[in-house]
Amino acid sequence: MKAFIDTSILLDWMLQDRPFNEGSKAILSAARNNMFTLVVSTQSIIDAQYTAKKQGVSYESFEKAVKYLRTFAEISAIDWIDLSWALAHCSGDFEDDAQYASAYNSVCDYFITRDKKYMGLNEKFNPMIVISPEEFVTQMMT
Repeated sequence: MKAFIDTSILLDWMLQDRPFNEGSKAILSAARNNMFTLVVSTQSIIDAQYTAKKQGVSYESFEKAVKYLRTFAEISAIDWIDLSWALAHCSGDFEDDAQYASAYNSVCDYFITRDKKYMGLNEKFNPMIVISPEEFVTQMMT
């Protein structure tokens, strides 16, 4: 099983004071324990660094987190195919659409996000399931 996390899930894991930190830590811990293959995009890592820096996270701490992440996660590059799909299917948030396309083209089974606009895609674009972090954690535990 492969699951793609969007930027907000990555940030929840990196920044201890975020409200959804525990669920995101559970997801990454399960991936670290080989319960599934975790996929994160290069764009998420870049965006996370920008936000983490604004939150006062040092570059050294960020670098350590990314190097740790790399030991158990696949990193997907957003390419022209992903950008083309995002351009053609724009939901109003090009960056999110490119992330979704990257997950789809990485042949992920799950797209983990809190972004409600993607929840309706389950009917249109199977087999990838759009799911909230909480729902994903619940499914992992059963």
